[in-house]
Amino acid sequence: MIIVEGIDYIVIPTGDIDNSVKFYSELFDFETIEERTGEFAIIGLDSVNIKLLHTNGTKGALSEAKSPVLSFVLDVDDFTEAIVELESKSVQIVRGPEARDGGEFLHFLDPSGNILEINYKES
Repeated sequence: MIIVEGIDYIVIPTGDIDNSVKFYSELFDFETIEERTGEFAIIGLDSVNIKLLHTNGTKGALSEAKSPVLSFVLDVDDFTEAIVELESKSVQIVRGPEARDGGEFLHFLDPSGNILEINYKES
C-alpha cells in the first residue's frame, strides 16, 4: 500500500496562462509559486496549489463532463460574500446557488471555461 501524505498540486488546463494567473490571484489571492513561461505556472495559497498548464488554446477541456475541476469549501458567511465578489467581477455563474447536503453550492467558469465550485455545509 502507498501511503499518501498530501497532494502537491491539481492541474487545470488553460490556453492563456497569464490571464488565468490573474484570475486566480485576484479572486482567491493565490500567489505565484513557480512559473515556466509558455508552459505552466504553479499558484497557491496555504495548502492549495494549482498547476495551470498551457494547452494550445483548448478551452475548458476538463469541463466537457459538466463537472467542477475544483471545489472550494467556505463557511456560510464567506459563501454569501463570494457570490457578491463573483458577480462584481462579472464571472460567469453556470449553476446555483442551489441547496445540497445541508448547505449550498455554486458553479462558475474560470477564463479557460473550466468549471469551479464553491460550497458550504451547515454545521
